[in-house]
Amino acid sequence: MDFITVPIGWLLKFFSTICGNSYILAILLFSIVMEILMALIFGIKQQKNSIKQARLRPKEMAIRNKYKGRDDKPTQQKMTQEIQELYQKEGYNPMGGCLPLLIQFPLLIALYNIVINPLKYICGLTDNAIGQIATILGMDTSRGTMSFLGPIADKGFDTFKNVEGFTVEIFENMPNLKAFGGAFDLSVMPSSCMSLDALKVPANWFVIAVPVLTFIAYFFSMKLTRKFSYQPVDAAQQQQMGCSNKMMDIVMPLFSVFISFGVPAALGIYWIFKSILGVISKVILFYAMPIPKFTEEDYKAAEKEVNARMDKNNKVEKSGKAVRSLHHIDDEDFEDTREAALKHKEALAAQEAAEKKPSKKSGLVSSAPLKKDDRNEKKDDNTDGEASDK
Repeated sequence: MDFITVPIGWLLKFFSTICGNSYILAILLFSIVMEILMALIFGIKQQKNSIKQARLRPKEMAIRNKYKGRDDKPTQQKMTQEIQELYQKEGYNPMGGCLPLLIQFPLLIALYNIVINPLKYICGLTDNAIGQIATILGMDTSRGTMSFLGPIADKGFDTFKNVEGFTVEIFENMPNLKAFGGAFDLSVMPSSCMSLDALKVPANWFVIAVPVLTFIAYFFSMKLTRKFSYQPVDAAQQQQMGCSNKMMDIVMPLFSVFISFGVPAALGIYWIFKSILGVISKVILFYAMPIPKFTEEDYKAAEKEVNARMDKNNKVEKSGKAVRSLHHIDDEDFEDTREAALKHKEALAAQEAAEKKPSKKSGLVSSAPLKKDDRNEKKDDNTDGEASDK
């Protein structure tokens, strides 16, 4: 993960320096930069994909309505095949919006490693130097080095001047994890503030508020993001999905609360910033690249095109002959396909009648008379003659 954590660490170090070593402001600037990059690299592409999907919606609905009411496996496979062929023809990828979601997890893991190990990724100290500092402080590095920053600042530079690579410049530019005048410590985990003794400290209430704010920010960001995103479902499907969406609106924010309780408050602050900035980014893209809305006329035109293509494909093969298809055996039972099915049935009946009708052959073979087999008749005549002689 160093190929991700090292560049992010340098970026956070830069933001911390220009913000007067304020770590919370550095996280805010980092969140803004990452959201801009995500919007430029993935957000615009995702919005274009949604626009393309919206333009294909009338044709997709026409295909689905063509097979509406038929739940047998061959029909469903045929419908899926036609929709996939439509997507492929128009260059639309239904999975195009999943990549940004997959990339967020490695970034979150990398940021977690940076937040809990600022001496390594922000201050640039080696593992050997960090071990020397841990020995001087009598502290353990198993949970990272974020908790080292306060004691290092309290003891002063002279205590650590013999540590390998630890300079005055590094000491003076260590990130300040205190916020709001020292009332809020970003290095503290909310889970460590749940005891009765910890709750007596007013500063810990700010830390406990982080998971609560994470839930609120994530909950409303999901609601608003869905509002400003293209939803390719009709009213009936929305009613069916309503329970699922409501469940996700609760489960995902609760999951963020569970995570933010067990990590330093700095990571929860980043999650809050990211949720807010994500909504702002989505709103900007929504108005800058609006999703097209199709009318009833667009749907009728798409339905006419799909039905015309169906008639052409189902009535004739390359040989020009009408053929039977199990996929359309019950087309006469539905209004949208009855007319085409009846025409197809008439074509089949006419074709079968023409095949049964005897054809007049011409040529040498057909004009030559067939010789009658009179061997049996001659035998009968001989028998009759012998009987009369007797």
